[in-house]
Amino acid sequence: MSTSHPINPSVNRLARPRLRFVMFAILLCSGTSWSQVAPASGSAPTRAPAPCANDPERHRFDFWIGQWTVTTKSGGVAGSSVIESVSGGCALLENWTSMSGGHGKSLNAYNPLTHQWQQYWIGQDGAVSEFRTSEFDGTSMIFFVRDESKPDSIVRLTFTPLDSATVRQHSESSSDGGKSWTTQYDFYYHRRPG
Repeated sequence: MSTSHPINPSVNRLARPRLRFVMFAILLCSGTSWSQVAPASGSAPTRAPAPCANDPERHRFDFWIGQWTVTTKSGGVAGSSVIESVSGGCALLENWTSMSGGHGKSLNAYNPLTHQWQQYWIGQDGAVSEFRTSEFDGTSMIFFVRDESKPDSIVRLTFTPLDSATVRQHSESSSDGGKSWTTQYDFYYHRRPG
């Protein structure tokens, strides 16, 4: 059995793994997957894992998926948002645009290790919010973030589907450990037709 490369005999068997790595790096940079060019092994192609597809816990927040016009309670337009299912149905990606042109994104997902939905928000102002705990009351998805430097300081973010075309997003803060709450903002997501 020959150990030389079929095209270039000077390339021995020890160099082949390096060539594969270089080919993989080129494919990765070009956006082409290895499976698109790798020789068939004779076995049936495998599908990407889809652990979230049929898990009801992963879909509790699906009511927020859609294209939305966002208003205040009085009806003034606050911005627009597109919420999409990503990562094989394992997460929701929020794409927010305010009326002033500001942008922000959040990644929302159920964490099976903590049995909690979590949200990570980043706005173009650089402000980050990590809602690490949550609860689902049968209707609303409720996220919480605590300020570690102020133990009694809590922010509560509640998403409630009011009907099939409207979702309320209510942000509240508490400085007394949750005994009383003050509204930070109260937004209404109106599903765009289409």
